[in-house]
Amino acid sequence: MSKTGKLLTLKINIEKNSLTLPQARKQADDLASGRLAEPMLVAWYDGIKSEEHPDVRECQSKPGWIAYAEGHGGRVRIDVNGGLYSFIYADAGEPTA
Repeated sequence: MSKTGKLLTLKINIEKNSLTLPQARKQADDLASGRLAEPMLVAWYDGIKSEEHPDVRECQSKPGWIAYAEGHGGRVRIDVNGGLYSFIYADAGEPTA
């Protein structure tokens, strides 16, 4: 676990051949539920397909999906299997500035 700025990063490993995005997300959702009152997924990265959501190409200093999440209340990042999949959650129960 590490914390940079306001984004807490948790790393988990799931021992499963052919791990899919929905399977990884289910595990990340469960972990986020233990950290946030009302976890809401705001951005994610699929390393298998090299796709990020949302696809924000305007950002040059860091991957756009991370910049988007940080700007939209992202509080917890969960990296699955070394970043094969990554999910960033906001707390829907926490007011944003």
